[in-house]
Amino acid sequence: MKLFLKNTAFFGLTTIVVAFILQLGLSIRISNKQVTGYDNWDSLSDQKADLVLLGSSRCWGHFNPAFFEKSYNVKTLNLGMNGHSELTAIRLRLENYLSKNPTPKFALLSFDPFVQPGDLQNTNFTDKDKYARFAFFPSEENLPLVDYFQFSNTEKYVPLYAVFKYRLLKDCLLLDKTNVFPKGYGENTDHWDTIKHPLSDEVKKFFIKDDDYPKLKKELTAFYKFCQQKNIKLLCIQTPICKTLSHHKKFKESVTLCQSIGIPIIDANYPEISSNIGFFYNSNHLNLKGVNQMNKLLYEEKELKRFFKINP
Repeated sequence: MKLFLKNTAFFGLTTIVVAFILQLGLSIRISNKQVTGYDNWDSLSDQKADLVLLGSSRCWGHFNPAFFEKSYNVKTLNLGMNGHSELTAIRLRLENYLSKNPTPKFALLSFDPFVQPGDLQNTNFTDKDKYARFAFFPSEENLPLVDYFQFSNTEKYVPLYAVFKYRLLKDCLLLDKTNVFPKGYGENTDHWDTIKHPLSDEVKKFFIKDDDYPKLKKELTAFYKFCQQKNIKLLCIQTPICKTLSHHKKFKESVTLCQSIGIPIIDANYPEISSNIGFFYNSNHLNLKGVNQMNKLLYEEKELKRFFKINP
């Protein structure tokens, strides 16, 4: 019996040691690299961006850094997190960036009725698997975002557990997604198949509820003050949505809310874009053609030129 227990303990210890060695090897291999294409928390370290772009998928898919760099001569990085429109997540992402980089001069926030105030007791786990590579022994800088996704202690402290649970081993070994988004944002060239996915106003179920506006105003005000404390100029942009929803009253309310706080906002929900489904790949996301058309119109916006102190 003693021999059995001894052999069992030896086997268990050996397994743990081997797992730690393999985890260490994987951690070194993926250090400062993107594994899933979205996990750019560390790969965007040591940058000297003048402008950061903030928001969820409507930031990640609509704001092409090259447009701002070419038009306004500002080095630009897109920090959008697909599926996370909560201001708490957006602020955590900005704070994560600031902990690893010099402070940018400017920030653009994608702001519209999809934005929610959020809460540190997060219940939104969209794309959690794409960030699981940060779960094991997270760095001090990444810990707030790891906790936001509520990774368990097992995922944090048991080597290889998160790698296998979220099926990341192949991606970590092959590193074939390190440059999935070569232009630094979620460019999409798809055309909307309205036969398979007909026009509808279904996405309005994701609009902020009327009762949540006071909390949203409080969180947005706090975010604005945070940017001011960091000497970051903040501008909000409301990007286009398909004609089925483009005239919804909540899009006007988003503009009014920003103005009431003192945050400049550009309403880029242009009718010539919203009325043309050829500019979208679904009801609330532009395709490349739509992004390019939006940028042409944004370039004429005097507010944007004032923001960058260019003679309008």
